[in-house]
Amino acid sequence: MWPYMMGGYTGWSGNGFMMLLWGLFCLLLLAGIFAGIVLLVRIAFPDREGNSDKKTTALDTLHERYARGEIGRDEYLEKRQDLGQGK
Repeated sequence: MWPYMMGGYTGWSGNGFMMLLWGLFCLLLLAGIFAGIVLLVRIAFPDREGNSDKKTTALDTLHERYARGEIGRDEYLEKRQDLGQGK
């Protein structure tokens, strides 16, 4: 190629450096757009399991603690009766 076709600039001077800066700017712009889309999707669909309307009650927590073995049977029955769900 003839030097006058590139405006006399070669290497990292002039146009080459500007091309690098524009390339980096475009990459950052695309990354920002992608991050924005991901953020909007996460805001629109906060719970991917589909139980966002479900409220955890005290009885649910009690059942979970008993199932994990954190509390014994006697304590479970006592607390369940305190919550009004006992026999």
